[in-house]
Amino acid sequence: MRLKVAVQMDPIERINIRGDSTFAMLLEAQRRRHALAYYTPDQLALSGGRVFAAVAPLKLRDQEGRHFHPR
Repeated sequence: MRLKVAVQMDPIERINIRGDSTFAMLLEAQRRRHALAYYTPDQLALSGGRVFAAVAPLKLRDQEGRHFHPR
């Protein structure tokens, strides 16, 4: 079953891919062909008792300096 995986994390352009557990989890989810998205804490909101986040689709690469690009 293909999932849609969204995670809250620091800005992806600034992470250390060798020590970031969220990046490792996302790489594995991508390997399993799940759709990826992420958002930063400032994109999370509560309105009318419901939680919303502005997410960005994501594709990863296990290569420092070129480790992501938006879909």
